[in-house]
Amino acid sequence: MKSIIAFCLLSLVIGCTQKQSTPLTRSVSMYDVPLTDREAALSNPYELSFTIEKGNKKQYTLVAMMELFGGSFYVSPFSTTGFKGRFTIDLQENDHVMLGENFTETPRSKAEIDPHPYVNGLVNWVSVDTKYEYPLTILSEDDFEVRGKFVFTIEPKCTLEQVPFIIKYESGVLRIEKWLC
Repeated sequence: MKSIIAFCLLSLVIGCTQKQSTPLTRSVSMYDVPLTDREAALSNPYELSFTIEKGNKKQYTLVAMMELFGGSFYVSPFSTTGFKGRFTIDLQENDHVMLGENFTETPRSKAEIDPHPYVNGLVNWVSVDTKYEYPLTILSEDDFEVRGKFVFTIEPKCTLEQVPFIIKYESGVLRIEKWLC
C-alpha cells in the first residue's frame, strides 16, 4: 500500500513540475493581423543580409539577418509542418564546403496553432527581425565557388523569394556575396 501511495505522489510531483508543451492557439491568424505599413509590406517587405564569420581552423559561420518591414512575416525553418515556403538555404552539391544542420534562430520562433484556412494547424511564424547562424565547414584547400540561395515565402505579399549567393574561397580567404544570376 505504501508503494502505491508513494508511486501516486511521485507521479503527481513529476506531472506538476514538467513544462507543458501544448502550443498556443492564435486568437487572430497572422493573415488577419493589421499591417503596420501596408505599402512597405507589399513593396519592400524585407531585407536579407548575410556574411561569413571565421571560426577555428576550417570552421566558419554563415550569418543571415532578416529584417522585416510593414508587418511582414514568413515561416521559420523550425516549423514542423510541411510548408513549401519555409525559410531554407539551398546549396548546390559540391565537394568544397558543407553547411551544418545545427543552426540557430535568434529570437527562436515558437510553434502555435493558426486557425486561418491557409494554415489551419501548427506553424512557427517569424514576424520580427531574426538572425540565423549556420555552421560552415571547408572541405577543400583548392580555390572554389559554390552557388546557393535563400528560399522563403514572404507574407502577406505571398511571393516565393529566392535570394541567390555565391561562396568563394580564394587564396585561403572565404567570403559570401550576392549573386546576380
